[in-house]
Amino acid sequence: MKKKIWIIIGVVSLVSIMISVSVYREVFAKGPSVETTEMKEEEISSELMIPGTVRLEEEQIVFSSPEKGELKELLVEEGQEVKKDTVIARLHNPQLELELEQNKLSIESANLKINQLDNQLKLLKEKEKTLSDQVGKKEAKKQLDPEYGQLEMEKKLANLELKQTSLQKDMLSKRQSELEIKSTIDGVVLTVNKPHSTSLENSLAEPIIHIGKLDAMIVTGLLSEYDTLKVNSGQKVTLRTDAIPDQEWQGEIIKISLLPEQNQTALQSGNQAVQYPVTMKITGDSKALKPGFQVIMEIETDKKLAKVLSIDALFDDGDQPYVFIIKDGKANKKKVKTGITSGSKIEILEGISMDDKVMINGPESIKDGMEVNVK
Repeated sequence: MKKKIWIIIGVVSLVSIMISVSVYREVFAKGPSVETTEMKEEEISSELMIPGTVRLEEEQIVFSSPEKGELKELLVEEGQEVKKDTVIARLHNPQLELELEQNKLSIESANLKINQLDNQLKLLKEKEKTLSDQVGKKEAKKQLDPEYGQLEMEKKLANLELKQTSLQKDMLSKRQSELEIKSTIDGVVLTVNKPHSTSLENSLAEPIIHIGKLDAMIVTGLLSEYDTLKVNSGQKVTLRTDAIPDQEWQGEIIKISLLPEQNQTALQSGNQAVQYPVTMKITGDSKALKPGFQVIMEIETDKKLAKVLSIDALFDDGDQPYVFIIKDGKANKKKVKTGITSGSKIEILEGISMDDKVMINGPESIKDGMEVNVK
């Protein structure tokens, strides 16, 4: 009984092996299965990718200003919406109040002096009239000219003093108006910090009020010297960020700085590398983005009509890119010259024609002249 079982097992195994060998030979004879594609003529564009930072297009940052005065009161809260010219804080400056009072007294004193001199001139004219009746107009004028000259000179000096104190009043009034800090934009109060630090340096470093316009965002980055030749205002930009991987935002370049931002580290090391600040505006809903987000700016630079092929059809062994043309059931290796890459497609400048059947997603073991089976 056991002998029969072993015989059956042996026959089954032998049949299985023969079937496997037969299938292997059949597959091997036809070669590996491959898919093919063709070149297409499409509009493509190359993209320049640079890192950027999301910022508010409009914002107001208020710092402590000891030279103007001490903080007296904060009139806004975080999250509060404010309109332009709203008073958001007040300062107190005792020294300024003293200077204003002194200026007020100086103006009163100058006016009193001018009034007094006007009265003296009036009395002198009456004296001249009386004296004219006695000695004649000519003689009276001759006798009183020195007094007239003295009074006129004193009045001119008094007027100059009044003018000077009035100018000082204008300057002091301007300083007084700065004691009321107003919002320069319509926006939302992002932070409010009343300085508590006893360190002057720390209190000056932290803003006491930060106001921003949240519905208008920009992104700033840096371009190399070479990249500035490929980027112009108005070019389209796509934004992506790791913080929100499933979303993208559209925008356009609004400014490329004419002057570079020099890299101090590079300068110290002897490398004169410079980078040019670039700014783009987000043209759409940017509510999901927040100031400070790190993003990648994909700038569309070179747009044209070109012959393109799926990048999955390309092989590269370090010498020159190549593809496999499928003809008469065989894979033929063809070197190609490529241009710009646009997403999952690459420009083919020369090497193959539009009618060629090009292998796509083929096995790495494929060789030139190998027989293949087209799916």
